[in-house]
Amino acid sequence: MSNEQSLRVNDVSKAVDDLFRHFGVWTTFKAMLFVAWQHRQTRLHVSHLSDHMRRDIGLPVRKPLPGQPLIPPWFPRF
Repeated sequence: MSNEQSLRVNDVSKAVDDLFRHFGVWTTFKAMLFVAWQHRQTRLHVSHLSDHMRRDIGLPVRKPLPGQPLIPPWFPRF
């Protein structure tokens, strides 16, 4: 939030009450759930990245499990 916005919203309960009055309770509630779901989704979307990409963005590299082959059996070999 910018400084101007934080100065305008001194009382959060009043701001939420204004949203309820303007848009309705269910619409405001659905929007809040949608934003919470989107935030949760963005945090979980790094599990499919390769080790090279994980290293590039600063995440720790996954260690292979013991007994797991380095090359999956379904990987095409030419």
